[in-house]
Amino acid sequence: MFNSPKIAVARITFTFTPKYMSNISWWLYRDRKLLYIKCPKSAGRREVSDQAATSKEAEPLPAGTIEVTLRHQGVENRIIGSPEGVVRELLAYFTKLYPSLELVSKLILTQDDAEFLQSCTNILASSKEGLAVLKDVHSLRDKELILLYLAGSRLEHLVAAKDSDTVSLDELTRRTGRATGTVAGRLSELCNEQLAERAGKGSYRLTTMGTRTVVKTLMPKMTGFPER
Repeated sequence: MFNSPKIAVARITFTFTPKYMSNISWWLYRDRKLLYIKCPKSAGRREVSDQAATSKEAEPLPAGTIEVTLRHQGVENRIIGSPEGVVRELLAYFTKLYPSLELVSKLILTQDDAEFLQSCTNILASSKEGLAVLKDVHSLRDKELILLYLAGSRLEHLVAAKDSDTVSLDELTRRTGRATGTVAGRLSELCNEQLAERAGKGSYRLTTMGTRTVVKTLMPKMTGFPER
């Protein structure tokens, strides 16, 4: 989608005008740090019978950002933000138009970057020396420790301290202090449980389910751990 990962951004314009619906310009504002919405004045009603999508060159925006323009009943709304944030806003918008979509959205598991970052507060942090673990981790099991450092790699990527959210087997071995065979075995188990995935030769990252497990289980468990 991106011509250049540093400055290019895909812009997708959706024009959707159901004739039997009233003029709706409802928006649910969330994740303000990751997403912002521009709502310019109405450009006038445009009669379109079916949904049409076109792609065109866009002005430079921050890397990893996408822009989507929605026109409905003459009202135009632009959504600019992270891919995950834009998808959530689109789901919210269409759920308002078509209530049955609310059920569909509940059946789709997505990553909430804001929730993930919040869960890492006072446990993980990014510093100029690299990832900092703020809690004593001696009581963690091997798989939990590996999940923690996979989460740390994701955190560093989200705060732009790393270009990728992946971490190598060698780096996990060094950070955890476990034997290479032990780390490789636990990573294989995490992949089988769909909590981690391979991302190239010798590299791994959290999956969507792995991120959920970190947010719902691992980070709450570590909240009560003594600080380092």
